[in-house]
Amino acid sequence: MGIFDRIAGRLDELVGGDEPAVEDGPLELAVARGFAARGDHEAAIAELGRVVDRDATSAEAWLGLGQSLAALGRFEPARDAFRRALTLSLPAARRAHAHGGLGQLYARAGQLGKAIRELRAAAEVLPDDGPTLAALGRTLVADGLAEGADWLARAARVPGGAAELLVQAAAAKADPAAAERLLREAVTRAPDEAAIRAAMAEHLLARGEPAAALPEALAATAARPHSPAAWRALRAVHAAGKNYPAAIEAATREAASGGVVPFSTWLALALGSETPEAIQQALGHGKPDDPGYAQARALVDGTLDASGLAALALLAPTPEARLWVVRRLAPPEPPAGNIYALLSWAEALAARHPRLLPLAVPMARAVEAFDRPLLVAVMGEFNAGKSSFVNALAGEAIAPVGVTPTTATINVLRHGPGGGRAIFHDGTARELPAGTVNGFLSALGDEQAAAVRQVEIFAPLEALRRVEIVDTPGLNALRPAHERIARDFLVEADAIVWVFSAGQAAKATERDALALAHAAGKRVLGVINKVDRAAPDEVQAVVAHVQTSLGDLVERVVPFSARTALEGRQLGNEALLESSGMPAVEAALEAAFFTRARELKRATALAALARFVDEARAASAVDAAGNETTVGGDQARAELRTAEQTLHSAIAAERVALRARLAESVRVAALEVRELLRPGAWPFGEATADPRDELFLSDLLDDGVAAATRATQAALCAAIPRTGLVPEAVVAELDAAVDAAVDRFRWYARGVVEGAAALFFKVELPRIRLDAPAIQRALARFTPDPEEVLFHPLTNAVTAFVFRAGQELTARRSSVEIAGMIFEQHLTRPLEALAAATAALGQVQVAPDEVAP
Repeated sequence: MGIFDRIAGRLDELVGGDEPAVEDGPLELAVARGFAARGDHEAAIAELGRVVDRDATSAEAWLGLGQSLAALGRFEPARDAFRRALTLSLPAARRAHAHGGLGQLYARAGQLGKAIRELRAAAEVLPDDGPTLAALGRTLVADGLAEGADWLARAARVPGGAAELLVQAAAAKADPAAAERLLREAVTRAPDEAAIRAAMAEHLLARGEPAAALPEALAATAARPHSPAAWRALRAVHAAGKNYPAAIEAATREAASGGVVPFSTWLALALGSETPEAIQQALGHGKPDDPGYAQARALVDGTLDASGLAALALLAPTPEARLWVVRRLAPPEPPAGNIYALLSWAEALAARHPRLLPLAVPMARAVEAFDRPLLVAVMGEFNAGKSSFVNALAGEAIAPVGVTPTTATINVLRHGPGGGRAIFHDGTARELPAGTVNGFLSALGDEQAAAVRQVEIFAPLEALRRVEIVDTPGLNALRPAHERIARDFLVEADAIVWVFSAGQAAKATERDALALAHAAGKRVLGVINKVDRAAPDEVQAVVAHVQTSLGDLVERVVPFSARTALEGRQLGNEALLESSGMPAVEAALEAAFFTRARELKRATALAALARFVDEARAASAVDAAGNETTVGGDQARAELRTAEQTLHSAIAAERVALRARLAESVRVAALEVRELLRPGAWPFGEATADPRDELFLSDLLDDGVAAATRATQAALCAAIPRTGLVPEAVVAELDAAVDAAVDRFRWYARGVVEGAAALFFKVELPRIRLDAPAIQRALARFTPDPEEVLFHPLTNAVTAFVFRAGQELTARRSSVEIAGMIFEQHLTRPLEALAAATAALGQVQVAPDEVAP
């Protein structure tokens, strides 16, 4: 019973039901129609309510009520009124209006299947009624059915049909050529209609014809200068042509005409224009919580970080615009022609990239070292007398001697007021007052010494103004950490003095270490120490052996007695100094190192830069490979197409399989019913049933539907790709769509089988033979059809899935391309530029500006 039935019943109770009918129904209907025509549907409802209160069989009144209630969006009473009108006697045309009104009501409620059924009924009777045809076309389009475009075109072509319907029909056409024909027909019918011209422009633009679209868009704006649709089309055309200033102007006119231009559009156009000023203007059209707003603001303010850079670049409309965004944060060009500036630039580049961070520390040391005195590393194997050589060279016992291999430290002797500083591996440092350095070093235990990276020893010696000396432990007796640091000095030092022990010079281990120094381009002066313990002829033999064994790994070999030289210096005894070989050592140092200090410092810095380039390239090689192989390209698209085909094939297969399973469930149910009714087939038996039998049959059929659809659900879920190609969220959406469609069909089927059970026992049973085939044929007529309720929504869900997956692949590919662009602009190109600048400096002997500021 509908709402007005209940109202009528209540009025009957109030007036006793015996009042004579008032013969003013037609007049009240006319009054109600007048109210409805003026849009006063509340007044129309009041008038029509009075009519049906007195005459519940007035089909016209019920139809009018349905129309006015529908106009006010009151779904349930409007539906009841239309249904009541359709149960009464109405002329064919008026019945068609009732079907049409009910169909449009269902369409607004999202019940598209019911809407299409009612609107088709209306269109059969009213084939020239434009509103009915248009409503049917729109509903079919909303339900994803291609024929909707044809109904919209029919609606446009009836007398009085609107040309805009051709635009809607074109939008629903899958065939671009057919869509264009409809649009051109619309333009011919209404050449001055801005919306049609705009639609034509957008269609041509979608077909990749911006040149042809531009005149249409301009015609639209000329026809209606205040039409947001016209300016929107012109904005899109200009953007497609990469004329972003003109597109921004069109967007401004669009907004001024009342159109809503999203911030994302403003930002895309601004990024396309590649100017900070346009981005600043775009920010005026957004809010801080809009996607991209924070990154755009950071770009304008100069505070954009790496993650924000990638996110903002994704919003740029063209590869050129993305490149412009990426370059906003790219390193500046390396300062060619200035080694000190290049070293600082390389250090800053390393600090920008996580993979290059380990290279920042050695580059920082290279920057510091370039402006310091010549750095000479005194190296050799343990107990060769390296510390004694350092003390002899300095003229004072400032380098500790006699330490054990496990407590040995790397010591750097520098000019200063005295004292020192211990620098530990954890980055901390300890100041050592004057007179405490040797005590500190002597007191170190094994673990304490292992924690020390190096010790800086300061002494106010004039010799240390020209040269800083690194005293290293023996390479054959080092802890691993010390050995690594010591070997670093093979390449970080400007020059090397290799101290050999006269008793065992030019060993294989020494040759290997010297080969590393030679490969690093280092000049090496060989000093054979402890010659005071050998006869002169033995010394000459050792010198010859070293020179022969090592060849060009050392530039010169000088015999020396560090102990005698230190004693001579402390006593001021020139004879001792002469006999120690000190004058020859000093001359060799002067000729090989001190007079060429600038050249050596320069060579060390250039080598540090070249080494940085090589190591940075190696460290970033993994990133480069990842950027080239990340999913998102043609292979992924091919896999998605295969997945789409698999899904559609699964649906096609289940169209057949599900119907077969449903038919089998009906056959099984028929056998069960036959057993239930067998006594009625006996002589003098009577085929009767009670409500429990109806419930039994309903449950049988419902169980059959459940079992059949479970198999369908499993088959479809198995066809969904789960290989990581598509994001889990998109896969989950398709899973949910399959579950929802199956559940919806089960509920629909349950209603069908409940009605089937009742009809079978009340209508079919008395007139059929009581054998299984007859029962099966009778029940088969009530088998629920899965096409509209199940398979049509599933097909739409697959289409939506493929679209979403395609969007995700596009986003992935864009992200990969931007990552590659960032890699190229922020690392590869800067490294190549640094390599070129370093190579160019290597061709110049001395540059006048190669000094620290």
